[in-house]
Amino acid sequence: MRRKELQCPFCNNLLARPVDIIFKAMELTGGICRCSAVYVFDRTGHNLGEIYLDALTFLCRGELDKALSLNPEDYETVDFDYDQHTNTVSVGRDRARKSGKLLFVRFKKPSGD
Repeated sequence: MRRKELQCPFCNNLLARPVDIIFKAMELTGGICRCSAVYVFDRTGHNLGEIYLDALTFLCRGELDKALSLNPEDYETVDFDYDQHTNTVSVGRDRARKSGKLLFVRFKKPSGD
């Protein structure tokens, strides 16, 4: 297992630690990259489904109905094991180490760009 600094998997921009965000009726821990990808953090690493929905809703600016109507072809996702103390992600799996999960989501670019 190799650890690396937190950066966006879509544009390689270095990112700040996830922060607590209150947006409309949502409360989550995450952030936004300058490439418009959003990332959401699950401290336990066991609620990937919940943060997946949070990330899609956050990507849709808080509109749950829009998030639920998206097709998988509309967006792309990447998830990592994340160490909040060192602000690093794991490349490869280390089952012995407990870590949170960080999920990145962004809309796919229209073809022809």
